[in-house]
Amino acid sequence: MVTVSAGQLYAQQAKTYDEAIRLADKNYAENNLLDAKAYYQMALKYKAGDAYAREKMTEVVGKMKASMGKEDEYYDIIDLADVLYDEMALDKAKELYRKALGVIPGDEYAKDQIAKIDKIQSEQKEKLSAFNLAMETGNKLLAENKFDEAISSFSDASVLFPKQPFPREQIELAAKMKDEYEANMVKFEEQMDEAGRYLLIKNYAVALEHYENAYNIFPQNEEVNARIAEIKPKADNQRKYNNVVEAADELYIGKDFMGAMAKYQQAAAIWPENSYPHDMMGKIDDQLALQRKDLDKNYQISVHKADSLLALEEYTAAQGQYNLALTLKPGESYPKNKLAEIDAHFAAQQKEFEANYSHMLAKADSLFDAKQYMTAREQYEFALTIKPEDTYPQKKLKDIEQELALIAEREKQDKEYNDLIAEADQLFSSGHYDLAVSKYKQAQALKSLDDYPKQRIEDIQQILLNAAQQKEIDERYGNQVLLAARLFNEDKLQDAKDAYANALEIKPYELLPKQQMEKIDSIVDMRARQAEIDAAYQVQLNKGDSLLNIQAYEGAIAAYEAALVVKPSGKEAQANVAKARKQKTELERQIAQQKIYDEAVSKGDMLFESKSYELAKVEFEKAKMARPGESYPQEKIREIDNILVQLAAEQQQRYDEAIMKADEYFTQGNHRDALIEYKTARSIKPDEKYPPAKIAECEKIIEEEMKVIREQYDVVITEADNMYNSKIYDKAIQSYKKAHGMIPDETYAADMIAKITKYLEDNAITDIVNEAVVVHSEEEQKFTFDPIPVKVRKSNYVLIKAKNMGNKPFKIIFTYGSDSGKNGGFPIQIPANTEMNDFIIRVGNQYKWFAEDNNWLSIYPQNGDIEIEVVRITTSN
Repeated sequence: MVTVSAGQLYAQQAKTYDEAIRLADKNYAENNLLDAKAYYQMALKYKAGDAYAREKMTEVVGKMKASMGKEDEYYDIIDLADVLYDEMALDKAKELYRKALGVIPGDEYAKDQIAKIDKIQSEQKEKLSAFNLAMETGNKLLAENKFDEAISSFSDASVLFPKQPFPREQIELAAKMKDEYEANMVKFEEQMDEAGRYLLIKNYAVALEHYENAYNIFPQNEEVNARIAEIKPKADNQRKYNNVVEAADELYIGKDFMGAMAKYQQAAAIWPENSYPHDMMGKIDDQLALQRKDLDKNYQISVHKADSLLALEEYTAAQGQYNLALTLKPGESYPKNKLAEIDAHFAAQQKEFEANYSHMLAKADSLFDAKQYMTAREQYEFALTIKPEDTYPQKKLKDIEQELALIAEREKQDKEYNDLIAEADQLFSSGHYDLAVSKYKQAQALKSLDDYPKQRIEDIQQILLNAAQQKEIDERYGNQVLLAARLFNEDKLQDAKDAYANALEIKPYELLPKQQMEKIDSIVDMRARQAEIDAAYQVQLNKGDSLLNIQAYEGAIAAYEAALVVKPSGKEAQANVAKARKQKTELERQIAQQKIYDEAVSKGDMLFESKSYELAKVEFEKAKMARPGESYPQEKIREIDNILVQLAAEQQQRYDEAIMKADEYFTQGNHRDALIEYKTARSIKPDEKYPPAKIAECEKIIEEEMKVIREQYDVVITEADNMYNSKIYDKAIQSYKKAHGMIPDETYAADMIAKITKYLEDNAITDIVNEAVVVHSEEEQKFTFDPIPVKVRKSNYVLIKAKNMGNKPFKIIFTYGSDSGKNGGFPIQIPANTEMNDFIIRVGNQYKWFAEDNNWLSIYPQNGDIEIEVVRITTSN
């Protein structure tokens, strides 16, 4: 007979009434009557008098009676009665004790328990009622995870009946459950926090794992259930994506590029925002392009590999190689036939496996027993695709991994052995016999049955017997090496090489002579290459000097930079390129000053003719500052001064007007125009203190503004130069235009824009439009061209010359595509002017441009007519 006490039950305590009933019903259904009885007793502790638990308890006891003896029946009744007594469910306990007396009449224990119950009920009726209420309340609070309140209620019950163990047991249980609950809450919150972090980075699969971990801790939590329901479809999709990418990566590693391409396309469709499939498709395109460079050779290599793999029945790997061959030569029938043969094999294999799963496993087992592990693994893996739930193939796959690990270990041992033998042989060949013997002995320890190390040790022992002969060889060898070293130090390289060759003839297995001969050859080659570099460097240096002498600064700078490409450490080229740049800058400054002078004189003459003498004088003063040695501005200033003397009567009015305009400009922050007006006022009344003070203030502000603008200009120019040097010409032009707008007097930005435009025009590949054509608003015109060669597509730009036919800005949409349809496009904004504008657009960085054989381009103006003079595809290479 087996009895289960309350103390035993707490080792597997159910935490709630519902859990106790669920476990009881489960065990009852599985005919585990003893466990079922224990859990129904536990349920009655949580809900004293529960009808369902009592009914099921009776059923369990009835079944147990049918299979147990009378004594067992008695003890079962007594066990339940004791539980009810401990719980102070006295009426129910007394009923069961009486029932026990019916099984074993006159039993003293049952009679004593009934007497105790009668005494308690007669003496402590109100106290007993309060006890039962406290216990019932405590159990209810415990089920609601209100542990402190439950402990308080159980404590009240314990105070009423201190000798009763059940309240204390419930207090211990509540404390234990509280600790477990709090520990679980910490784990739950950790899992929720982890899930939240992975959710932020959109790693739904890992986030779901953490939410499911949280669910396993608190299954009833509404938040975690809502989260799981929300992200499970996304996680499933992400897992699907991961599986597809994993399969694609395996195909890529196996060089089944077409199979991998299909899988990456499938992955991209599942998760369009992820760039990895697109990157890998680009790599596949690059790989296929490389393969096509040596088409026949790579085709034959792929076919040969595929045939070899097929002969070994490595069908999947063979399939990848045949697909690669077919990609290289789509018209060849042999790969197609072989792929059809493999497909037929897989189809027949699938049919056979589906028809006879046991036969398939038997075949896999035979392959396993024959140690054909790779083929056996394919069979077991295929079996799992038919019956994923079958554990046998999974176990065999683990066995295969273990066998492969053992093979790898043996191979590792073989490698260690072979490495030791190779090292020993090398030491043997170089005459280091003691070290060689040590290595041969280490090899013997790994493979004691192999005779080779033993034989070599015996050979060494024989050699050592001829020490005198060896000594003579060593001396001759040493003399040649010393001679070679002396000749090498004297830079007599060919003589040194001959001496090392003599040493090598004496000891053919010595490494030193070989290494030194290779070193000498390397030095000779290096000196020859250095001579070529120095000659090429000098050519560019001389070219730069010649161009610098005739002030052809651009060419000189280019020549010096070419010299530095050949020889980056060339000091003279470094100094000369700096000198050329400085002289070029000075020339540009002089040109700019001349431009300022010419513009100021022209404007001054015009103002003089219009009798705006003060403003004319300002312009002539500006011209005088630009070119101090010129007499014309000074003559005009004197002429104006004479005229202004004659106009002295009007002086005050003109002065006041100039000051009023200047102050207004100054208030608006227009310090340049304010400066002109203050200078006009000063020219009218030179003795006034106000204009000079404001002039100084304006000039200081303008100087600070120019300093900031100059700093910003330098930053933009540096950015533009970096873009230019990186051959990102469209962004370089944007930055050069921005810089030119900041300081229009500087010519460098405009020169670089012209240089880029000319470069792209010189490197034109094809003209899509080469004569003027008008495209009307909201009408689309399509132009065709031959596909651009693949090797230059990534460096393509589109050069457009277009003129607005109206007076409002608008947008043009350019679209390109191939015979299969539209692949991409780009917009350009047409400014509101009637000039012919140049536009440069980089299209080589658009995936669909370089990945597809585009052969048409359409032009669609929105809200305006456009005249297109040129649409030209060019390259930066």
